[in-house]
Order: sequence, then C-alpha cells, then structure tokens
Amino acid sequence: MHEFTAELTTAGVVEIHVSLLPEPGSDAEELAQLTDLLREELLELDVGSLRYPDGPALPDTAKGSGAVLGALIVQLGASDGIKSVVAAVRGWSARMNRTVEINIDGDVLKMTGATADQTGKIIDAWIARHAEH
Repeated sequence: MHEFTAELTTAGVVEIHVSLLPEPGSDAEELAQLTDLLREELLELDVGSLRYPDGPALPDTAKGSGAVLGALIVQLGASDGIKSVVAAVRGWSARMNRTVEINIDGDVLKMTGATADQTGKIIDAWIARHAEH
C-alpha cells in the first residue's frame, strides 16, 4: 500500500486520496481493473478532477501507466462534494467487498466490513471534520 496525504491548496481545492487495499492473492491486473471500475463510478459525480497519482511505472498489464496502482486523486472545490464522494466509495466498497481508504489532510477513513449503522456514524464524524475547509 502507498501512503498519501491530502491538502487544501491555495486555490481552495480539496484533494481526496482514494486507495484500494490489495487483498491476499490479488495481482496488479486485478487491482488496476478494480481501480478503473471505481474511477468510472466517481466520474459520474460532480468533481473538479479525477486522476491517477504519479508514481513508479506499473507492469505492462496494468492500465494507467505511470500511475500508482490502486490509487486515485479526486479534487473538489472547497468541501463541496466530500459527502457524495464518500457515499460513492462506500457503496462501491460494499458491492465489491473491498477495503478502501480515503485520505484528506492525513485523516484516513478506512471502509471495510463494518455494519451500515457503524459505518454511517464513522463517516458522518469524518466528513464533519472536513466540512470547514
């Protein structure tokens, strides 16, 4: 797994770093395909931009050459849209039964097998911490 931090840029843009955690026995091609599926879902939202972070070269079988495997960066104007991004990632994570981390300013939200009620409370508290950007 790669460590990412997020930051509020001078232009008031919030960067949300989304990382799919590899599961035992998964390979680079599977992780790349899952990342692309999540990316397609996030592109349906009203986000400023969505990109793969720069990083070491990937295997030839992986998409997004030069991108960090299993990672995406979502940029939003101020804190607008954080809740919709988190909801989309949460839904995708539950449907795909995958663990995903979302990181804003070093504050990491890990989505995994918690109950819907537990996850909702954790997400609401996490979003509230970033609503003032």
